[in-house]
Amino acid sequence: MDFSNEDEVRTQLQKLNSDSKPSFGNMNAQQMIEHLSAVTQIPNGNWKVDIFVEDEKAARRKPFLNTDNEIQVGFKASFLSENPVPLKFNSIDEAIDDLISQVNLFFEVFEKDTSRKVTHPFFGELDFEYWKKFQVKHFTHHFKQFGLV
Repeated sequence: MDFSNEDEVRTQLQKLNSDSKPSFGNMNAQQMIEHLSAVTQIPNGNWKVDIFVEDEKAARRKPFLNTDNEIQVGFKASFLSENPVPLKFNSIDEAIDDLISQVNLFFEVFEKDTSRKVTHPFFGELDFEYWKKFQVKHFTHHFKQFGLV
């Protein structure tokens, strides 16, 4: 899923409603959208995830981002809560607007600082190119969760 294509992201996500059922996991559609937005806030600098990733682990995990492999169904990041978090927005449309804003900000912050590196809680320190690779995998994973791709 090309997370940078605003029209495609919006078109696909607008197919969802409060009755949309995931093929895996226990987030509802709006929680999934808000989750994508929240994780995008990490490289944007708006969510400080206090996690240290050992260099050895990052060195083993990071090459995955260079592959065509997808995030496994059932993968659970250790920094996330076991249960879906309460909704932040009043509607799916508001959540989509926030996600689009976060994605736009993602590109802006890396454009302003081309040497910017931000620690991903699983993959370790990532630059812009690696964050984009992660975002593609992450969006694809969750869009598949709801049958959007």
